[in-house]
Parts: sequence; C-alpha cells; structure tokens
Amino acid sequence: MAVSKTLSFPHLLYVYPWMPFPRRVIIYLREKGIHNAVEIVPIDFSSQTALLDKHKNYPLKPPGSLPILVLPTRDGSPPVKIGQSMAILNYLEDMCAAGKLEHSDKNPGGMRGPEDPVARARVVEMTTLAEELSATWNPVRTFGTAAGTMELPGAAREMLRWVKRALAAVETMLSEDRERQAAHQCSALMATGGAAVNLADVVLFQFLEFVDDCYGLDITVGSGEVVTDVYGRQVKDSFPMLVEFYAEFKKRDSAKRVEAAGEKPPAWALDVMTKWADGVL
Repeated sequence: MAVSKTLSFPHLLYVYPWMPFPRRVIIYLREKGIHNAVEIVPIDFSSQTALLDKHKNYPLKPPGSLPILVLPTRDGSPPVKIGQSMAILNYLEDMCAAGKLEHSDKNPGGMRGPEDPVARARVVEMTTLAEELSATWNPVRTFGTAAGTMELPGAAREMLRWVKRALAAVETMLSEDRERQAAHQCSALMATGGAAVNLADVVLFQFLEFVDDCYGLDITVGSGEVVTDVYGRQVKDSFPMLVEFYAEFKKRDSAKRVEAAGEKPPAWALDVMTKWADGVL
C-alpha cells in the first residue's frame, strides 16, 4: 500500500502586504534577518487568493483577519495557526532565542531588549504606547474619513486629540532618555544612532508610516502652537524627537515598500482613506 505524502512548507505568513498589522511583521522579518524559515504569502484583498504566481499551489488563506502565521506540519496533523501581529512577533522572538529559527539579528537578548528586567520593561512600555496609538487611530479614520462607516467630524477630531496625547507620551520618553543618557532606553534606534532597532521601534514606525502613507497625514509634524490637551493642560503641539525617529527609520531597507509584492496601498484604498471630512484636521 502506497504511503501518502504531505507537502511540507516552512512557516507561512499570510498577509495583506500594505495593511498596518501585517506590515509590522514584514518589517520585523527583514530587521531580524529571517529569510528562509518564514515564507511571506501576500494575499490579494479583492480575490482573497495568493498575489504571486509562486504561491498559487500553497494552502489557501486560513479564515480570519491577517496576518496569520501557519506553523509547519509534517505528520499529517492539522496545522497550528497564530493570529494577531504581536503574538506572531513574540512567537518568532521565542523561536529565535531557542535557536529554532535561523536569523541574523545581533542585538543582545534579541529585539525585545537585553535580558534585563528594566531594559525589557522599557521596550514593553514604548510598545504599549505604540499599540495604543494604533487602537486610538481607528475611531479617527472611522468617523473622519471616507474609509469609515459614518461621518462624525467632531468625534474624529476629539479622538485625534487622544492620539496626540499618546504621541506626547512617546515624545517625552524619547526626550528624557536622550537628556539623561539613560542606561535602559526604550528605543534601540535612537540609542544606537540607527545601528539597531527593537520591537518597540518597529511597532511605532509602522503606525507613523501607516498614517502618513495611507491617510496622507505625517502625524509627527505638529502645529508648533500651544494647545489644550485632553486633560486641560497647556502643551506645545510639537514632536521633534518623533520627527527624528520617523526620518531615521524611513532610511532603513526594511521600511521600503515593494510594489511588486503588493506593499503599496492601491489607488482605490487611497481614494477613500485620504478623503477627510471637513473640520477634522
């Protein structure tokens, strides 16, 4: 009796390449130097099929929001799937730390920071704020652009103030780290002058780039005026450290959008995302 053979694949990462959460995993893979162990499978949003011919015979996209990482299986058992970008990033970091995935990252302790409680807490601190930025942005675009479900300019404008609050918190962290020459800095990019990045850098950059490339708003550029924040405090609408951070990360090879791989937002999406309701900006 013939023994059936199951095709074996590496880790398969299913992505809509230009969208924000898949994008951060793509950037991470480039920064980490994971090439052969994870195959990126770009999915066409309209057809829900593989974008590239070389992936036409790969397993179909699993149901659910992307990114999804499908783990290798060689014994015929159902594949294990991991969803949510931060879960995928932490899984890959654990696999690299255990020596189970080849990579070229030279950062001591990996991209979560050195194996020191304070150092890692600082990275988590900035990652958490970067995640807050992404979550808080959703009502801004939902109520403030044609990409959303209803037009409520006042609600979008108010939520944009909360985005600015989180931006100000990151700005303060970066500024204080530099002024104090802190031993445990939240951003590897800023601490090393661009020689290295950590997970917090990747997640923060992905948010800034997404808002800029997809919604036409470089949110690091403030008005320079004194404004009232969400807590009623008088603050300057200016983010010089974030301007520097964003400009520095954009120079990296990992940040380049590859059009052939579907990493640039399509015209139909840009048409609605960049159409802002009056009175929001």
